[in-house]
Amino acid sequence: MPQNATYPVSPESAGQRLDAWLAAQLDGVSRSRVQLLLSQGSVVVDGKPAKASLKLRGGEVVEVHGEPTPAPLRAMPEAIPLDIIYEDDDLSVVNKPAGMMVHAGSGATEDARNRGTLVNALLHHYRQLSSTGGELRPGIVHRLDKQTSGLIIIARNDAGHLKLAEMFSRRQMRKTYIALVHGDLKQEAGTIKVITVNPSAYGDLAL
Repeated sequence: MPQNATYPVSPESAGQRLDAWLAAQLDGVSRSRVQLLLSQGSVVVDGKPAKASLKLRGGEVVEVHGEPTPAPLRAMPEAIPLDIIYEDDDLSVVNKPAGMMVHAGSGATEDARNRGTLVNALLHHYRQLSSTGGELRPGIVHRLDKQTSGLIIIARNDAGHLKLAEMFSRRQMRKTYIALVHGDLKQEAGTIKVITVNPSAYGDLAL
């Protein structure tokens, strides 16, 4: 995407939202990135900063300055309920619901990228977590995808984190996933072995 570019709006584009129209003009740039540009004030219409929801009239001149630069990801305490299955001085086992990110990640807005995560809930609930994973992932030894629900082990201190990571690395700990499938299956039951370069991602998917 060019750092500085000008785009005239044709009369045929009248009535379109600015963010949708601009995304169509910029090859390889998603609508979420366009919205980020707009939120940064990097898009002006006829010389004035514009909102994503602006309805075009046709005949305007849209200028794009720079590239989208997301604010740094951050972990923050949030009062989010936790379903704690087990806990002691070294670790906790939490049942993560589907739809919750484990830690800060992708999103079109700062709230979407940083809020509502499991890490945020843990920071609010516990005074201390392992620092081995860094500032964005305190206590996180392994992860689950956002839309996957299930148990996740949290390290309460660095010594516990090291031991848990070693157990995953040596495959002394196993993840088992259960999934609903649709279609005409040749077998009523089976096991898909999943082994990746990341030892903590090792597990069996039972069907």
